Amino acid sequence: MWFLLETVLTVLAVVVDRTAACSDWETQINISMCNWQELRANVIRDIIYLDGGELWFQQGFSDGCVNYNNDGNADGYIYYLNLSTSFNTSSNFMTVLSNSTVAGGAATDIAPNYIDGYMFANDDEFYLYGGMLRLTNSTQSPSGDEVIGYEAYQYGPYRESFTPGWYEETLSTGVTRYITNGAGASAPSENLGFYFSGMRAPDWGPFTFDGMESNTTANTLITVDMSVMRDEKWYNTSLPDYIPGRANAGLVWVPVAESGVLVAIGGVVDPVEMWQDTGLSTNQTELSESVSPTFMETVSVYDVNTKTWYLQNTTGDTPPQLTQFCVVLASAPDGSSHNIYLYGGYNGIDYEADPSDDVYILSLPSFQWIKAYNGTSTHGRSGHQCIKVYPDQMLAVGGVHVGPTNCLEGGIIVNFNLNTLLFQDDYNPTQWSDYQVPDLVIAQIGGNSSGGATTTAPSSWTNTSLAKIFDTSYNKTITTYWPYGTSDTTTTSTSDHKSDGLPHWAAAVIGVVCGLVVVALLVWFWFYRRRRHQRRVAEAEAVKETGTTEQPKWMYGSGPMAPGPGPKSTSTAVETVANESTADDSVATAATPGTVESGGGVLYEMHDSSPAELPGDYGMPFRTPILSPQPSPMLDSPFPGDQPSPVSPQTPAESDSGQSSRPGHRRSPSSLSTVPSLSIDNVVTSRTTYFHEAFDTGNMQRTRHGSEISEASVSSEGRERFGNETIHELNE
Repeated sequence: MWFLLETVLTVLAVVVDRTAACSDWETQINISMCNWQELRANVIRDIIYLDGGELWFQQGFSDGCVNYNNDGNADGYIYYLNLSTSFNTSSNFMTVLSNSTVAGGAATDIAPNYIDGYMFANDDEFYLYGGMLRLTNSTQSPSGDEVIGYEAYQYGPYRESFTPGWYEETLSTGVTRYITNGAGASAPSENLGFYFSGMRAPDWGPFTFDGMESNTTANTLITVDMSVMRDEKWYNTSLPDYIPGRANAGLVWVPVAESGVLVAIGGVVDPVEMWQDTGLSTNQTELSESVSPTFMETVSVYDVNTKTWYLQNTTGDTPPQLTQFCVVLASAPDGSSHNIYLYGGYNGIDYEADPSDDVYILSLPSFQWIKAYNGTSTHGRSGHQCIKVYPDQMLAVGGVHVGPTNCLEGGIIVNFNLNTLLFQDDYNPTQWSDYQVPDLVIAQIGGNSSGGATTTAPSSWTNTSLAKIFDTSYNKTITTYWPYGTSDTTTTSTSDHKSDGLPHWAAAVIGVVCGLVVVALLVWFWFYRRRRHQRRVAEAEAVKETGTTEQPKWMYGSGPMAPGPGPKSTSTAVETVANESTADDSVATAATPGTVESGGGVLYEMHDSSPAELPGDYGMPFRTPILSPQPSPMLDSPFPGDQPSPVSPQTPAESDSGQSSRPGHRRSPSSLSTVPSLSIDNVVTSRTTYFHEAFDTGNMQRTRHGSEISEASVSSEGRERFGNETIHELNE
């Protein structure tokens, strides 16, 4: 008996050991993305950009062994997805995902890999802001007032020398990048970005991913105004006492009133990931269980135009306390309701609990919660990002399910249909439809799929001033860039949308207008014939009375004398209007006249790319982890100068990056010494010069070590630029 038990234990030990570390002499035969937690993402026109976070790969070997690897993104990749590309969500996402080095391969201390933070974006550029760095001695951290951005298109005054590229930005006085785990939102039509609350160090100083320094709630709203290109302005304003801070809430910009409103939903106090080494104390757990659920029951609303915060109670099927979920907005065609979709997340208390796979809808302005989808315990995720790519589709990218060795079910990316309230297993840029209010929402607010909501207010306004805000229409242009082109010629377009993108009512309106034109022509023709007949009768009478055929002069005059031309101008100049910036201290500055809102500006045409094949083995040892993808057709790169080139694979031992990869997982820092009251009466509260010009002699390579910029030059304007990016296509 003892011999049998010992044999079984020996076999189990061998199995466990093989799953933990595969043999050096075996060959890697496949690789896929397993988990990607706390990344930041946004979309510019037809490209989704994905940056930072903890990305875990699953490696398969010829003997069946499976290994999991996270190199901390030491090569500094930023990934991007062209939305004209079809893909299946359950297959390897790496076949359609491309990458390039951040800042064109510049030194790692300029663009290290951040975990969490946010990507601010309008329709032309984005900024990488906030987040945590790993504790390492191999690179020097950027200054607290430095961030990097990427210009994809120019806007405002035309610049003949413009080329897309990376740049370094110095933040305004009073704003620091030392903040993380906040909630971000972008409003391209306003050229504004927002970062709500989050975690910081007690002294607003630096902190690391591996430490516990960021353990204080940030009581701030960070705003970036991108109205004037290369003259961005950053603001740091304190939250009023009645708006409680928290970690990883959801923040949505809603198009109502003069400049829109922000709605902050959920989040938690004292998220366990900020105390990863010790866990939460009993008091911290009790505080979170008491306070965090109220962030779903009472949401915070910010009027961008007046810079005023409000609280509003919600009703309905309220979600439990959640953090590290994602949110997108879908508005009814007639604007009578604005529906916020919330997906995933976890409770912020228990590392080992399965994350949520449920979808909830918060319908505004009724402020009613509706549970839209009941998920499964194995499909859920947290720490992901969601982007509404079409009116009826939401892509959820990344996330983690409990731990790095428990890969996301359904793939690293999933597609949720906002109309059918179901996940679909593919994305096709030619198959989409207009947004239709789901039946579950109609049952609560009335109306129909096109809108017509009859419940346009909550059961009671917590602050009556909100009623007027939500009753005021948003009248500025919101530019969209769908439908997207397709690189897959085998796809066919569905018939549930107009190929020209016109709204459904356009045909009826055009028909009515054409009918009115026809009627007007007929009426004009009738009057013309009648007048012509009267003129002939008058002529006949005149001949009869005078006996002459001379026509009376009054028939061709307009009085005694027709007016002559006025004095001629001697000027030959063309009148011009200066495109002056109207940005001031207000963060609610509207888009400047030069802002590209309808595709009317000069656009940058993406470089053409041909299929490229990477070299083969590179003479690597069999055991070398191949964390770069195998050859795949190159997509059009949004980064200038990208060329197909091999990725030099390295083993963990060879990398010597100095970056540690914690074997455990992370979910969503904070301590509230006091809990503010959630009741409220009616309350009213009151770059360096941006540098341009790319490096003329770039050819810079990003290394794992070092903290100096090679061959860098600074323009007369003072902006640092980085060039000669290297693109690395991912393998299947």
